[in-house]
Amino acid sequence: MKLNLGCGHKHMEGFVNVDLADNWADKQPDVSADITQRLPFEDNTADEIHAYHVLEHIYRWRVNDVLTDWVRVLKPGGLLVLEMPCLDKILLIFNRYVQTGKTLEPRLTMWGLYGDPRYKNEAMVHKWCYPIGELEQLARLLNLKDVKILEPKTQVADRDIRLEATKCSNCS
Repeated sequence: MKLNLGCGHKHMEGFVNVDLADNWADKQPDVSADITQRLPFEDNTADEIHAYHVLEHIYRWRVNDVLTDWVRVLKPGGLLVLEMPCLDKILLIFNRYVQTGKTLEPRLTMWGLYGDPRYKNEAMVHKWCYPIGELEQLARLLNLKDVKILEPKTQVADRDIRLEATKCSNCS
């Protein structure tokens, strides 16, 4: 089983797409659930869990508990994939704009920090922006292994980050 958590309108083929039934998208998920609460799946049942542009919508003080539950659902050796805006990249982009005197490109800067205001929906506001080191620290706290920081595959490569990690084989 592969899970696409916080799917919104981006349903993935071959995945169980999970989100709130009344989410901001007009597309119903395969499984209706609040992914910030205990997931409605048994322990050690998912081969993969993907969450694209989801973590930044969760208050930072809740993220450790949320991710702990997601890892609970992963099988030992299962893959966790997270993509989100990267604070390190956004700061570099801001610096480039300041140095050149050019007008900021909101999609590369402000939207990464705060979310796209065109949604006009509080659920789409960003609550945290992660630097690389903090993501790596979260992965260590979750006892994940083979942690890789990669270029993102889903949205804005110049601004975003991708973390891939596996659940340790002797973890249950």
